[in-house]
Amino acid sequence: MKILLVDDEVIALRALKKRVDWMKYGFTEVYEARSVSAAKDILQQDKIDLIFCDIEMAGENGLELVGYVKKNYSDTRSVMLTCHAEFTYAQQAIRYGAEDYILKPIDYEELDVVLQRISGELRNEDRQEKIGSLVQRTLDVRAEKGEGDPAAVDSNEQRVRAIREYIEEHIHEKITMKMLADHMHMNEQHLMRVFKKETGQSVVDYVTQRRVAIASRMLKETNYSINFIANCVGSENYSYFTKIFKKQTGYTPSEYRAKFGK
Repeated sequence: MKILLVDDEVIALRALKKRVDWMKYGFTEVYEARSVSAAKDILQQDKIDLIFCDIEMAGENGLELVGYVKKNYSDTRSVMLTCHAEFTYAQQAIRYGAEDYILKPIDYEELDVVLQRISGELRNEDRQEKIGSLVQRTLDVRAEKGEGDPAAVDSNEQRVRAIREYIEEHIHEKITMKMLADHMHMNEQHLMRVFKKETGQSVVDYVTQRRVAIASRMLKETNYSINFIANCVGSENYSYFTKIFKKQTGYTPSEYRAKFGK
């Protein structure tokens, strides 16, 4: 996902960019703009999922930008930043289409709550869109092949794909079988049997495999601490993370980075 930070105060802009671990919330690219016109240029060139925008700026202000976004980029979400605590500002921000409203100086605990909520909603929307596209493509392929009623798609195959999608979107969280079963509207035991039959491995093994694969890439390509990487792949217990990582790769995380890191 991509986020755009908009503020005409360069110090405030850079502080916000550096202070927040955007990858934690799923934002792999962070753009900056110091004016509404610069923000519009970025929006025209790339798909932005979320905008954090100061209200008070020279020239066009943040409210005008949010109104423009709501009209032209309905899938892009916006959060307003301001030094003013008056309720009228919040009313204006919401009326123009903002998702939320945060006072400066920023309370980073409050910001964390807002980001957790919005990033979770964005991930869910993206997952639902992918699942819908996948089902439609499968139906189209079956219909083209003349395999009878296109509605008679292999439901277990669809379920496994949906389970994998959910795991990818929530890999940074603690994933339980109950979470998966509730999401899929399936019995836990039935879900495990279906996944094992279709993939040849258990759900737990698949989750572990994906976490180790993502952690391996981060160890090779970034300078993030091992604790941070463990948290990014949903493991809050460093010792356990080290244990499963070594079991899968033959190396501890630090050994792996020393051997394969750039």
